[in-house]
Amino acid sequence: MSPIVMCLSGEVDLFAAFVIGAIGVDALRHVSRRRQLALAVIPLMFAFHQLMDAGVWWSLTARLPELVGSVSAWLYLAIALVVVPILVPLAVRSVEPNRQRRRWMTPFLALGVLVGIILGVVLVAGPVRASIGGHFIDYRVGNTYSDPLGALYIAAVAVPLLMSTDRRLVWLGGVNLVIVSGLAWLLVTGLVSLWCAAAAVQSVVIAHYLRTESGDPWKFPGRLRSLLAPLGAR
Repeated sequence: MSPIVMCLSGEVDLFAAFVIGAIGVDALRHVSRRRQLALAVIPLMFAFHQLMDAGVWWSLTARLPELVGSVSAWLYLAIALVVVPILVPLAVRSVEPNRQRRRWMTPFLALGVLVGIILGVVLVAGPVRASIGGHFIDYRVGNTYSDPLGALYIAAVAVPLLMSTDRRLVWLGGVNLVIVSGLAWLLVTGLVSLWCAAAAVQSVVIAHYLRTESGDPWKFPGRLRSLLAPLGAR
């Protein structure tokens, strides 16, 4: 499979994990309906993701035992390859109030489950490799590259968001597409991976959505509030 990259250094990952984790706790505190729970756990998943990447960094630089790095790499990849393509469409479908839109999202949830199962089999079959590639960790799973599978993964994660009747979630879907394209470009050009920043942005949008839905939105200065107004309502 194609390489999967993460962020800058172990220290940056650890800092990102704490910041995103705090956002995740805030998101969970503002769950007002049970159907929002799957969406609310996504920032905490991102935080755990960053923590696992920090473990891999420090293992590869001999600051932690090799076993810790191996377990961290496997857990990171399990989240990225199996959990994300299932959880994201499930979370978006769960909070969608329009029945017809939920029907439209159902095939993409099924697609995410299928992609997650296939990638889970690939992960178990291995081999799993991780190496430092400049300012990122280069994760590789298996020995083959699959463009179609990558396209199906992106469809499962991004399209349900773009189908949402809530403009905040549509915006998040657009951000996902930009992130995927941007990270691919950074990898191709040999620059750094900024996945940690991308995860933080997505977590803020999710927390903002849940806060607004619970009637406790963040208080922004006037000029910033006007810029964010399109994200504040359906």
